[in-house]
Amino acid sequence: MNVARKDLRFPRTLLEPIRYLLESRDLGVTLDDMLAHLGVDRARYDDPTFSLDVDAFVRLNRWVRHRTDGRVTLKEWLSGYSATSIGLAGLATLSSLSGRDALSVAIRYMPLLAPAVKARLVEGPQTSRFEIELVADMEEMNRVMLEVTVGIINIISHETMGGHIPRTIHFRHDCGVDSRGNSRLPEFREAYGCDVIFNSTFDGFIGETRFLDYRTKNPNEATHRLAQSLLDSEIEARMAAQTFAAFVGSELVALARAGRFPSLEEFADRIHHSPRNLTRKLAKEDTTYKQLANDAWFLLARELLSTTSLTVDQVAHRTGFTNGNSFSRAFKSLTGTPPLQWRRENQR
Repeated sequence: MNVARKDLRFPRTLLEPIRYLLESRDLGVTLDDMLAHLGVDRARYDDPTFSLDVDAFVRLNRWVRHRTDGRVTLKEWLSGYSATSIGLAGLATLSSLSGRDALSVAIRYMPLLAPAVKARLVEGPQTSRFEIELVADMEEMNRVMLEVTVGIINIISHETMGGHIPRTIHFRHDCGVDSRGNSRLPEFREAYGCDVIFNSTFDGFIGETRFLDYRTKNPNEATHRLAQSLLDSEIEARMAAQTFAAFVGSELVALARAGRFPSLEEFADRIHHSPRNLTRKLAKEDTTYKQLANDAWFLLARELLSTTSLTVDQVAHRTGFTNGNSFSRAFKSLTGTPPLQWRRENQR
């Protein structure tokens, strides 16, 4: 957890399921009660730009759970979510060409969907993991945030790929007990529709790698590109507060994890800059595109060596190298040790 709470804003899309529950069920509390608790009127809430800071978001969820007296199950909390309910990100996911593309959307635009969470895909020869982790302390909502985020991604995955692709959900924490002292494991299995393992080593999903290349139910490249372009504009607006070099670096890391290593010209075009302008802005911050690109593949290489059993040749391919020898030379020049030795010393 390394992001300041004050820098996070929770969009209205994360509040809509609460609204759905309050309007569809007789829980003794209404949407107007919720808005009064927030101190906002209906017009302000209906503004698409409406958002809450972390403290307000935590207080609101605490208030709703208290007022509903624990009568809402996890499955009911998730019932208001769908790919269409999260707007452009859902559209970009639904129109993706493959399972890998769909997960790349989730990773890239997670700051817009669940600001307190980041995600990454760790691919292996047989199985792959989609890992999520909190980047800010949500107090007593930490485990709830992980459970709901996993639930949302699970729902969107079913809508994008269909329900025939098996996966297992993992959590580091335990499943807890209900008001009667019974294990909540059956509740989670019902809510997610798959096996759930608690007290695991990571939070997220695990499934067979081969399914990453499966086509989605409704691929549409034109729609996918348009949705991503609009989302990129929103991401850029949110990144305005951080340094340009930090923005470029984070983008290159996200692209590297998706298997993409753009040239200076390709990346400049992606963020609507000229190569000259991009180079000039990075020089003002005492860095270069080449340095940031090297940082990105090197970070990915260390992740793959320490968390997977991929061969050196496979890691080389995943990090943009044409062969294992050139990768090994580049890796050793940065660490002083060959990849396999580094793996033995750092493998998790």
